[in-house]
Amino acid sequence: MARSLPLKDVVALYRAMGDATRLRLLSLIYSGNEVRVGELTAALQLPQSTVSRQLAQLRSAGVILDRREGNSVWYSMNPNSLSTSIALLDGLRAAGRMCAELRSDQRRLSRLRRGA
Repeated sequence: MARSLPLKDVVALYRAMGDATRLRLLSLIYSGNEVRVGELTAALQLPQSTVSRQLAQLRSAGVILDRREGNSVWYSMNPNSLSTSIALLDGLRAAGRMCAELRSDQRRLSRLRRGA
């Protein structure tokens, strides 16, 4: 039987996904294991302050986790919320195949990781 979620948690998840920048961030984080904030900033071509503010909202909603390593901050999906949000994120992945902006973000992140 699927676990029951409080309505406030479902609302928080939808709110977290209710912004274009946060959707773009989730698309990148969901497709990779862990992503550094610098990679996200470069892939989205947005100021670090904007990316950090949006990441803080996703973290606050419990959708993502952060891990500090030296001067780097790494972001990943929260495995505890993953089962909750998997259908939404699969929908986001499908949208990513149809949305030129999300595909461009993915290509930039791939190039960054290859060092190109």
